Amino acid sequence: MRLIIQSKPLSVYASGGQDVNHLDEVYNGKKPDIIDNAYVIVNFENGARSLLELCMFAENSDMQEELVATGNKGKIETSVPSDDSGKTSSNIRIGMRDGKTHIENIEVDKKILEAGHHHGSTYYEHLAFLKAIENNSDPEVSLEDGLIAVALGEAAEQSIKQGRLINLEEITS
Repeated sequence: MRLIIQSKPLSVYASGGQDVNHLDEVYNGKKPDIIDNAYVIVNFENGARSLLELCMFAENSDMQEELVATGNKGKIETSVPSDDSGKTSSNIRIGMRDGKTHIENIEVDKKILEAGHHHGSTYYEHLAFLKAIENNSDPEVSLEDGLIAVALGEAAEQSIKQGRLINLEEITS
């Protein structure tokens, strides 16, 4: 979200819970408290807003992820095929406020489809990190990026538990 919006996140409001996954499990006498569904709204310094819709029990969909960006000029939509769908491509749809529409079909690289769940993102992240170490170069993601990502997640968790908007300064200061 921050990469696209290019602005500092200010606050988070979320609604969610644990309604399906891990309900009957116990580890060391404790039940897992993993949120398996949520809506998370992030407000940014430049006035932009983002929404993450999370559902960790909606398997068996053609598309694993759907990405939508809406702005004052139009809307762009795309998706990522799920591993089990058999789909090897995705559409990118751009709908402009002036009525013009552009749709383009994009083939997904076969290596990505073969990488498995989440299209091997963790594996590829580890490769990029290893490359940065071996080349003594900056990682693709900075420490600040990581800290803000964790703070956003913590703010969402607190918002769900407390039922209120959480200012990021509450987490980061």
